[in-house]
Amino acid sequence: MIDWKLDGFLPTRRQPAPVPETAGDRDVVLARGGAAAIDLFVCYVLIEFPAIYVLGTVFSEPYEALGGYVVPLSLLVLLPIYATYSFVFEWRYGRTPGKVNRDLLVVMADGSPCTYRASAVRNLLLYVDLLGVPPLVLGLVAALATDGRRLGDRAGGTIVVRSTAPTDRDAAVSADADTSAAARADRNGNN
Repeated sequence: MIDWKLDGFLPTRRQPAPVPETAGDRDVVLARGGAAAIDLFVCYVLIEFPAIYVLGTVFSEPYEALGGYVVPLSLLVLLPIYATYSFVFEWRYGRTPGKVNRDLLVVMADGSPCTYRASAVRNLLLYVDLLGVPPLVLGLVAALATDGRRLGDRAGGTIVVRSTAPTDRDAAVSADADTSAAARADRNGNN
């Protein structure tokens, strides 16, 4: 039971098929915002917060000297953690846990899987996208004035689209069984 619940967040090497015609849809842009919120939560709570706790415990005097600056500094450190997290997940799996949950997939503009270079470029330009512009304003401009691609997507040659992942557990299990049976039959037929 818990495995199926986690499947709503965990990316796998086997990517679902992209639906390229959904790249500019407003619901995809809104889903990207939801995915970013999930990923930022994961980065802050599961990655950064434990590190802050350990550093605060080990270096208690400098930590206490920072006083009220701890939270703003932690939010400043969150951006490189988030960019690295997004880069790794999008390069390896084509999607982050937040994008898995929102049925989104990062692919090249031609529909092929996201490459190392494309993931690096789109996530490095995250800094430019957020430089001096509130993310909400940037997201609204991307949704209303363009085809939904941010600057990083344009430079990296990527699009974020809906995926065709099955949402029904029985359908997913059946698809895996069918794939496995087909692979075994193909392997036995070639021997």
